[in-house]
Amino acid sequence: MLIRQIVHFTAHLRWPYQILLLSGTYGISILFVQEPDFSLFTEYFLLWHLGLYGGATAFNSYWDKDEGPIGGLKNPPPMRPWMRWASFFLMMVPAPFLMYDIVSDTLPLVSMGVYVLSFFLFWAYSSPVIRWKGHPYLSVLVIFLSTGTNGFFMGYFSSSGMSFSLLSVLAALGVASILVSLYPISQLFQLEEDEQRGDHTLALQIGVKGVRTYYSIMYSFGTILLSGSLSLINPGLAVFFFIASLTGFSLTYSVLHKLRGTEKEYKQVMSIKYLSSFSFLLYILIAAWYLHASLK
Repeated sequence: MLIRQIVHFTAHLRWPYQILLLSGTYGISILFVQEPDFSLFTEYFLLWHLGLYGGATAFNSYWDKDEGPIGGLKNPPPMRPWMRWASFFLMMVPAPFLMYDIVSDTLPLVSMGVYVLSFFLFWAYSSPVIRWKGHPYLSVLVIFLSTGTNGFFMGYFSSSGMSFSLLSVLAALGVASILVSLYPISQLFQLEEDEQRGDHTLALQIGVKGVRTYYSIMYSFGTILLSGSLSLINPGLAVFFFIASLTGFSLTYSVLHKLRGTEKEYKQVMSIKYLSSFSFLLYILIAAWYLHASLK
């Protein structure tokens, strides 16, 4: 019985979802560091995605009590009371590592502030105390900061040991905009369940047509900002990213244009997110390899 519950809890951590769909904001930060510390970068990649993000999604699942498909999990198993505290504990796992690395002067003090802010935002997003997930605009702000800009900054801090720079801020805003452009798309197959639960999501607020417009604006803004940031690192990589991004936009919009907002469209929605994220990660790997080779 307990083993089965642990398997269910592990499913709600949605680790493949964290690695494949949410790691792009963290990963692209490596392109903005001249001589990255790959060891620390990898360590915090795992702490951030398996610990903080994994715990946050399970914490959200506990309060949502979804019966229909959710992002990265088509048939969510039931949650138990102990899973609430287990997910909360996982969200806290990065804290002692951050404290140690800050005291040893490996990471800047601001990295703890970024972590604490993300922790609070994930709690505020799901907890019934304030439940920002139920607000169409506050929910977007949570994802923009916690998974978008803060994900980028943790990758930047851990690979460079440096604090903010103007270029890192611009790049973080760009990649966060691209990330949240996809956010309401994943709400389209949950419209009925969100409405029954009382969560007034962005997709419910603006409708399917509004989601298409929102995606176009945020994705375009993020692409322009991130391409401009990359041009200061390597103009060739910036052009490559811009062309690839336009191609990805066309493919995604062609699928998005056919969606009507039903639970049956789960596979189409997830295919959009996985295709977009996989393409983004592939670009990061190629660009990081190219920059590393060019430094030799």
